[in-house]
Amino acid sequence: MTKPFDSSSTDHIVDFKPKSHRDSEAQLEAFVQWAKQTLPKGIPDRVHESIRWQDRSWHKHGFTSCSFTVLGSTIAAPKTMQPPFIEFAKAILVYRRVYSHKKSLQTWLYAIKALEAALVDLTGSRDVTRVTAATCNKACEHMNRHWTKGAAPYRHSKALVQIIALMRAKKLLRTDFRWSSPLTGNSRRTLEQQKTDRERKLPSREAIKALGEIFNNEMTRPLDIIVTSACALLLSAPSRVGELADVELDCLVFKKHASGHRMFLRWYAEKKNQVILKPVVRPEMEPVVERALVLLKPITDEARAYAAWLEDHPDEFPPHKELPPKGPDEPLTYIEACVALQIKVHETGSPRSIFKSTFLESLKRRGTLSPAARTILAEILEGWDTSRGRLIRFKGKPGIQRYEFDDRFVLTLRKLNVLLREKYLPKDFPYTTPYTEGKSRVKYRDALFTVRTGALAEGSGAAVVKLGFGVEIAANPNRMSARLGDWKNPAVKNLFEHHGYHNLRVNTHAFRHELNTEMHRAGLSQLLIDAFSGRTTMGSVYNHETIEERAQRVATYHPKIKSSNASQTLDKVKTNQPLSLGDVKDLREGEQDRIIHQTHIGVCVHDFASEPCPKMGACLDCGRLGCVKGDDVKLGNLKEERDDIKLRLDKALGAMSRGVCGACEWVKRLEKKLYKCEALIETLENPELENGAVVWNADNGWTLTKNAVIMSRQMDVNFIDESRTQEALPSLDDVSALLNEIEG
Repeated sequence: MTKPFDSSSTDHIVDFKPKSHRDSEAQLEAFVQWAKQTLPKGIPDRVHESIRWQDRSWHKHGFTSCSFTVLGSTIAAPKTMQPPFIEFAKAILVYRRVYSHKKSLQTWLYAIKALEAALVDLTGSRDVTRVTAATCNKACEHMNRHWTKGAAPYRHSKALVQIIALMRAKKLLRTDFRWSSPLTGNSRRTLEQQKTDRERKLPSREAIKALGEIFNNEMTRPLDIIVTSACALLLSAPSRVGELADVELDCLVFKKHASGHRMFLRWYAEKKNQVILKPVVRPEMEPVVERALVLLKPITDEARAYAAWLEDHPDEFPPHKELPPKGPDEPLTYIEACVALQIKVHETGSPRSIFKSTFLESLKRRGTLSPAARTILAEILEGWDTSRGRLIRFKGKPGIQRYEFDDRFVLTLRKLNVLLREKYLPKDFPYTTPYTEGKSRVKYRDALFTVRTGALAEGSGAAVVKLGFGVEIAANPNRMSARLGDWKNPAVKNLFEHHGYHNLRVNTHAFRHELNTEMHRAGLSQLLIDAFSGRTTMGSVYNHETIEERAQRVATYHPKIKSSNASQTLDKVKTNQPLSLGDVKDLREGEQDRIIHQTHIGVCVHDFASEPCPKMGACLDCGRLGCVKGDDVKLGNLKEERDDIKLRLDKALGAMSRGVCGACEWVKRLEKKLYKCEALIETLENPELENGAVVWNADNGWTLTKNAVIMSRQMDVNFIDESRTQEALPSLDDVSALLNEIEG
């Protein structure tokens, strides 16, 4: 009789793994090992040398906003990603930051967090090789639940698409699959959403007025001067608050203009990754900019000089009046070390204990130390006598007089200099911002907003005031948000409350939205607004004109809108029935009705029986073109036309930058054509306009016959421009000329 197997336990039995599973796991392990070896290679350009693979957060090491916590984790109750998924997450971000040189990591990290949550839900494990299309769809559900406002879920899902593509390319998946995001971006906002955005994103008139009054008063606090001067610059040219770190003291440039000299700001555009000249939006703002620079210079000059000394003397301890007269390698007592570090020691206090609690403990908690600082700190801590010390008594004196310790290390100014710079100087010193490929960085010795650490403590509400051993950018995003009331802290008065203005607050990015909206109201094309704002993509999201303002602007440019019998007109267009002239416009006295021609983007009322097309098919230049609201096919064709114009405009701009003859004129024409096309699209997508209404294009005044007359010098070219019944907005040519000056 055969004995049965012992079935009491099967824990020692391992499931058989298919070759594809083994291959993907081996690839994942190799990918993680590659990332561990590659991480230090980002030093010093992209990653700080203080970084360690095992750290739970890389935020302070050159990986901005990179903390490896799970979806839904909070500061009060942080939850860290678990292995093996956290190893994969770190490897992916190393690939993006160090290898691909990408600065933005947050969107990818959010996508990874949602992927982990979905993986646990569906598989009960954190094995990333088991990701499938169903896992990705589940991750999108998590995104929709976690981010309920705006287009954040859509952006994060697009990042997940890129991550899956990378995993496929690196063979990290057990089962290969193709996946696209089921989420869509909300491209068209409702009227209610537009109103909400306008109220939330634009600064109030009262806040702008209050800032102007404070700025023009006699301010005594350096903090108020910094904040109001920064606001003045942000209201002078559409910019981001983070770009203030790259503004140099010598930032003004003046150029000759038709009406005199115009002021420009030499400004680093973050999205373009290049320094551009931004024109001050109005001549009336030029004295404001000059006053801001005059106010800032006296309170930042000393800090710039100090930053220059720190950069030029990296191995010397920063000098001050009470610094002990010791050489860099001479031993220091604890009291001398405290005096050098400007640490107060009370008569009854122990210099040794205060040195440890005030200085060493804070360094231990940082966790972001360079190898040199880490070595010195380890030497001190390893040599620190942890015993209670040896009691010292003196004859004739009752009680214990002091304690002696057997510390096995030597303190010197050279060692303290390394630790002090590690504690007080920014990681990117002497530069004001992290490394970015191709960026010409500004140094603290040249930056407009350089101040010493602790210099702006008055009125800041800070519980702990830093000593002045370091330097920083005064107008940093956190300080600006706090001082302008964007952070609600009842214990601290913001700028408005300090000066008697109550219930006011403003977001620094609101200034950018305000200037972009005003430029739209002035009639500038979106292309020029993007150029002045330092954007690489169309920034229509910054336009907060009301629906009434947009309708009035479009009506000025496209004044004729026929809406009678609109539904019948739309039905004929959609079913390809013949359209008559009377269907789309009111017939004049004696005018005969006739069948009209339909183009790829609308209807044409030109009488082809009398003459050929006078525009040679250039429909967007012709006032006889009408576009029917609700005809989605032709609207799609119009959008394709717009995309084609953009491509041609990019090529024309490139040719203009190379000095190609005639390119400048093509840029001007294409800019106007693009503006027309966008105005038509915007009108046709206006929810207030009735379906079937006909929107008429604006004519540029030119025909084939007129062009021949001009070339034969029988007519002045200005006659056509002056006689146009519908002109382009008058500021467009001036702005185009200004753009030419910037490019030149």
